[in-house]
Amino acid sequence: MLRKATFFALAVVLVLGMVSMASAAQDVANTSQKGSLLIFPKIMVQGDLTGSAPLKAPGNKLGQPPGFVDTWITIGNDYFQDVWVKCYWVDKDQEIEDFMFRLTPNQPIIFSAGSGMGDWGITVPPFVGLGELKCWAVNAAGDKQISWNHLYGTAVIVTEETGVMYNAWSFTARKVALGDPVGEGGKILLNAADGGYDACPQYLVTNFFPAVPDQGDETYVNPDLTLVPCKQDLQQDRTPTCTKAKFDVWNENETKFTGAYQCLKCWYEGFLHEIGKDGVSFGGDKFTWWTLKTEMARFRVQGVTSSVCKFGTVTAIDPLKKCPAGNGVASPFLGLLLYAEKYTEDGFTGILPFAGTTPFGAGTDKTGFVYWDKGTLPQEAPGK
Repeated sequence: MLRKATFFALAVVLVLGMVSMASAAQDVANTSQKGSLLIFPKIMVQGDLTGSAPLKAPGNKLGQPPGFVDTWITIGNDYFQDVWVKCYWVDKDQEIEDFMFRLTPNQPIIFSAGSGMGDWGITVPPFVGLGELKCWAVNAAGDKQISWNHLYGTAVIVTEETGVMYNAWSFTARKVALGDPVGEGGKILLNAADGGYDACPQYLVTNFFPAVPDQGDETYVNPDLTLVPCKQDLQQDRTPTCTKAKFDVWNENETKFTGAYQCLKCWYEGFLHEIGKDGVSFGGDKFTWWTLKTEMARFRVQGVTSSVCKFGTVTAIDPLKKCPAGNGVASPFLGLLLYAEKYTEDGFTGILPFAGTTPFGAGTDKTGFVYWDKGTLPQEAPGK
């Protein structure tokens, strides 16, 4: 059980653990390598920060809204030539906003998700709410993804009291010369094949502190999980990825708990113990101390097809109504596990994260993809 009162004694260790790297085969994305594609699973902005200063440090509460949370994005170019980077904000409802910027030789940048501003003049569309960020190297015209295995990035989720840092999941372009196109423009294939990108892990696994919800005046910091499917269509006329996250849980006595699941569309975030409260999931009690009866546990999660998730039916709740009818698709995941407390004040409800970890990947799934709307070349005047 992890109380807030004792949490700060562990916070330094846990935050440092955020940058411990997920082990993986050499053809699988992980958080320890440079790459040509970066995925930040969780972006949080609580409160409208569009009128704020570019970056707000913890402890500087002047003008901050209740439950203030921002996310700072850093991206670096570890090469002596410049490169263009294409990015997509994707919120929890798969509403998207794309932008593109240039990194000069050996340049690191930082910008605020909430204000859309950085400290060197970069401006991007601001982000509000919960979601993810995907960025990859492109040519100057923005119509082709290119090989540039010199990108790396981190995200810092910033609250009034602390900051939680994690490394982006990074995918290398495989056996494509630096600066050359990787496959067909607009189709990023995560297939571990030459001419493509690294694959995603087949499943994710991690240890966690079991949740202790609803304990009156005692504040506990509970595990909050984010899952991003590795099959994602970001085109304007896109089809959402609908899948089921299937969990297996073990306590310290090696007792196995099965049956927990979460139906999701494109992205998921939530406290593990609250699985089962949205009408499209089950088994949140299997992540609590009251069920597990040990101070530490582990879970494994994988995206599968399932007739349990009623995708595309009139009986499904609103977040799943836009899913195609059927059993969904099997999709590998990328993820992030935070430890956070609920925040409620003056009618505002959110969460305040304190620390966390990147789950470990295992196995190889070569079916992932990212589809995007490539740019078009400008046309010359007739006769030129």
